[in-house]
Amino acid sequence: MTPAGVVDDYLGMLLSTAAAPETVAVAPVARAAAPAPVAVSVERPVAAPAPPPAAAPAPTPPPPAMRVAPSKVVVASPARTSPSTPAVTSPAPAQQRRAVDRTARWLRLRCGEQTYAIELLKIREVVLPAPLLALRGAAPCLAGVMNLRGQVVPVVDLGLQLGDAAVAETASTRIIVLDDSGDVLGLRVSAVEDVVLIGDAQIEGTHTSRLAPVGDHRIRGIARLAGAMMLLLDAKRLMAIPLFPQR
Repeated sequence: MTPAGVVDDYLGMLLSTAAAPETVAVAPVARAAAPAPVAVSVERPVAAPAPPPAAAPAPTPPPPAMRVAPSKVVVASPARTSPSTPAVTSPAPAQQRRAVDRTARWLRLRCGEQTYAIELLKIREVVLPAPLLALRGAAPCLAGVMNLRGQVVPVVDLGLQLGDAAVAETASTRIIVLDDSGDVLGLRVSAVEDVVLIGDAQIEGTHTSRLAPVGDHRIRGIARLAGAMMLLLDAKRLMAIPLFPQR
């Protein structure tokens, strides 16, 4: 090798040694242990005590009752009616009487040729003729007594009681049993016809009609239905007639 080559190799070796980094052995560094957790006490905020409930306001006493003096009632006088305002008149007495008229049911019957009627309210029943037991010392109109389901019932001949002929025994003969507060009386009549409605306005008084017997209190009045006239008998007065006159 030439001297120039040896110098070049020597320079190249020096240059390569200077350029290579120097290797240093470094011992491994131990990792620091993680710090132990530190317990931290956290103080929670203490809640403030609730304020006491406000006391309810005391009830206000009611105001004292006030006495009010009774006021005077002023009655206004009726206003005068103008010519255009019709005057209101009170109903006539006759109209007031008609408004309170009573309608009753009456049993129409015959005694001989005369037609009579008795208010149905006083009649208990109508039965067929039954055997009669005559009594001594009785009034002529008392035909006798009969046994009506164990009850003794005096039977009066209505024809004789009203001053007419005695009632003849026929197939139409009936006995009408009257009842007034427990007192009973049988009326023997020629026939029983029907029940009719008669209002107070249809009854003519015995003092106003010439057809009614004068002074006979057993006749309550007269009624006309469909042109037929009938005498209305007072059942209470019929039962009040003594059947055993005193001697």
